[in-house]
Amino acid sequence: MSRRLFLFLILAVTAVGSGWLMKRISGTEPVPSVSDRIDPDYYMEDFTTISMDENGLPASKLYAVYMEHNPVDDTLELYEPNLEVYRGESDPLRITADKGWVTNNNEVILLRGKVRMWIEDAAGQVTLNVDTTEVRVLLLEEYAETDQNATIVAKRTTVKGRGIRAHFDDNRLEI
Repeated sequence: MSRRLFLFLILAVTAVGSGWLMKRISGTEPVPSVSDRIDPDYYMEDFTTISMDENGLPASKLYAVYMEHNPVDDTLELYEPNLEVYRGESDPLRITADKGWVTNNNEVILLRGKVRMWIEDAAGQVTLNVDTTEVRVLLLEEYAETDQNATIVAKRTTVKGRGIRAHFDDNRLEI
């Protein structure tokens, strides 16, 4: 190999390497647009919201220790959510979880982690308790479901199963 060809190859490799190094250093990688970001655009601490029914009476109350709004899909992420579902003359259904997620139209609430659903009577006695790890709540349909393992305690009965459907309007559980 001739000396000129050897020098040409050395210069070519150096030029390519220098170009690659300059590109890495200069940060010419594409910057994500605002719509690609998943940082919240706002958040609230000790957040509470009450939804009303068609008669102006409370239908549900949602509290969370921390809530953040995702601007990309207009959803809410909740930390330590506590949901109360008012059911006319019946005692309210209460649901707590470690984390939660709410769709942009508030139709679906997904609760995750240690999830507990229970009903207390007027005297403060728990008449129904359900422990599981994930629950999907459809407030407008007065319905909740899970496909996870669950333990149900009602009066003197304990039932363990996988998958539950809860119908709020007629106090019915399907396992």
